[in-house]
Amino acid sequence: MEGFEFQVEVKRTDRKKSASLSLDGDLVKVTVPRSLSNNRIRDLINKRSPWIKTKLKEQSLRPSSKPKEFVSGETVPYLGKNYRLKVIEGEIPSIKMVSGYLVATVLNCEKNRQDAVRYLLEDWYQRQAKRRLKEKTERLSKIVGISPTSVSVKSYKSRWGSCSSTGALTYNWRIVLAPHRIVDYVVVHELCHLLEHNHSPRYWRHVEYHVPDWRDCREWLKGQSLMSNL
Repeated sequence: MEGFEFQVEVKRTDRKKSASLSLDGDLVKVTVPRSLSNNRIRDLINKRSPWIKTKLKEQSLRPSSKPKEFVSGETVPYLGKNYRLKVIEGEIPSIKMVSGYLVATVLNCEKNRQDAVRYLLEDWYQRQAKRRLKEKTERLSKIVGISPTSVSVKSYKSRWGSCSSTGALTYNWRIVLAPHRIVDYVVVHELCHLLEHNHSPRYWRHVEYHVPDWRDCREWLKGQSLMSNL
């Protein structure tokens, strides 16, 4: 179907009594009852257009599954934005944000620049994660009405965070590669475990009260490659 800022594919079926909409890459798939008019379909798409545009933008910001080479010109994600790497030579290894670039300085004699830049970048991410996640936890804990005993970051292979029985929260530093709203969901997710140390319906009601679109956030995390991107 034409006339939209994005590609739309309409599928009519006798099996559906109501319309449904989903994304397949950059393609918006709309499945509708066979009797639904084109005008009604256009109204449906226009109504969901803000949601569609948000999802397409988020999808474009997801880290590529292609292995990083850690070279100048390559982009790396941080809190929902992509930043270009600039690799230069110097006497002291370092990495810092300069005018929207992440500038990595490696030693003149460095033989394996890829590993050197990767190490600098991971160290930078971890330092940012400690600062940002502590800030977010402090702010959101006041909203949730609970306070953790401590906040730390580490490298997990298959989880985004954890909450101990003593109230200590630990986050996967890689979560700062995701957009702010996704990071906030993870923080709220762990904070709510201080109210209910389980995944019961009561626990999810706490989460939904503070993050109404938590299901979308959870699906976003399932559909990307942050864990293996670095």
